[in-house]
Amino acid sequence: MKVWWLVVLLIAGCSTAPQTDRPYPLQLQSVSTRPGGIISVAELQPGDLLLSSATSPQSWGIRLISFSGVSHAAIYLGDRQVAEAVGSGVKIIPLQQAIEESNNVLVLRVPSLTQDQSSLLREFAHQQQGKKYNFKGIVMFMPFMVSRRVCELPLMHENLRSACLTALARVQLADVDDPQANRFFCSEFVIAGYRHAGVELLQGQASWVSPADLMHLRDGDVSAWHSEQNMQYIGHLKRWNLKEILSLRSASRQAE
Repeated sequence: MKVWWLVVLLIAGCSTAPQTDRPYPLQLQSVSTRPGGIISVAELQPGDLLLSSATSPQSWGIRLISFSGVSHAAIYLGDRQVAEAVGSGVKIIPLQQAIEESNNVLVLRVPSLTQDQSSLLREFAHQQQGKKYNFKGIVMFMPFMVSRRVCELPLMHENLRSACLTALARVQLADVDDPQANRFFCSEFVIAGYRHAGVELLQGQASWVSPADLMHLRDGDVSAWHSEQNMQYIGHLKRWNLKEILSLRSASRQAE
């Protein structure tokens, strides 16, 4: 049985970190969204990170290849507005629309984010609105999501893991001066936005980061990249509900 679990860990490439203050000193990266309490919209703050998933094949594919419960990342701007990069480009949409289009939405927050930084995030979102989606970047990113597992083998030291990921990304992914740099996929847009606001979440270029990488920045989890800023889990705006999903599908079929 122990051998079986070792094989599973090697295949998954789950990052680990030593925890000397715990009875079990080895901590595994959490693939779950760890649902806690449902929060209200009033509890959100400008600059909060929204991580979500949906029932589409694309969402399932991203979650399976990244071994996580999320497939999309967006930024809450305040005033019930959300900025995101999707297939149609960078958009600012109503918060309610973002919630309705997802089946699971969790909220993370940079505890030290200032009002000026949240204003810069909003400024960045409006500046990039209408920019095209980085299809080339996401196509190149998918093979990297598989090969990067070599760098995330259990018991690998954090510094070695980060150096391995950086070296592999430089070989497989586009350089920062690539002509596609003015286009974004979802997590790339989020990282670029925080950096515009002067907030470094992790090492590495924005085009090297997935929604799962952002989720693992939460307190109590294990980041694959070297973390510059841990994020606080605030709660869920919406939780995955199989009964609700099935009822929605049933209603849509009846409408057809």
